Parts: sequence; structure tokens; C-alpha cells
Amino acid sequence: HDRNPQFVTLSDGSIRNGYTVKLLNMIPEPRTIIVTLGGLPGAEMSIVGVDLPADRSFAVQVEPDRLKMLKVFVRLPADQIHGQAQTFTFRVEDKVSFESNEYTATFNAPEIAR
Repeated sequence: HDRNPQFVTLSDGSIRNGYTVKLLNMIPEPRTIIVTLGGLPGAEMSIVGVDLPADRSFAVQVEPDRLKMLKVFVRLPADQIHGQAQTFTFRVEDKVSFESNEYTATFNAPEIAR
């Protein structure tokens, strides 16, 4: 999770958090890695530099023997926010070998006035 700012309130009232996702390809061939948002109903993500509409899953090319860093924004509509911190996962899976891994992250939001 990016530290500053913890979250941004967008003009439509939704909340956006920023993350850095690192994909390491340690084999001498290119890989297609599927990055999926798990949990956090109603949320969608976008990746800086990827000209595709926001979604819950993206296929990312990673060059051989390289680390690919992605700047990922996760947006959650205001009516789906249930507290200042909600956990969710980033799941990554190799499209060919089906190797996978998950990382549990936290989505931060402002305190809701009651």
C-alpha cells in the first residue's frame, strides 16, 4: 500500500487507494501474469500505463529475468465502504504454468460519520 496519501476521495464520492505490485519473472522466457482483485465487493482496479477500462483482473506481460513494477489504483464506491480498513487480496497467476500467489492488502477509507 502506498503510504501517502492513505486514500483519495474522488468527485463521485468513491475512495481510491494506490498500491505498488511487483511481479518477478525468474525464468528466461516472457510470462503472462494475471493480476486479480479478490474480495472487496464492488471494487475495481486500474493500472497506470495500461490503456484498458478499470476491471477486477488484468493480464500483464513480464519480460524474462525481470522485475515489473505496477502502479495499481483500487477504487471502491462510497456505498460499498464498511469501515476505515477492509482487507482484500491481490492474486497473481501465471497463465501457462498456473503458478500462483496471493497477497493480503488493506483498503483504507475515511472514518464514516454516524
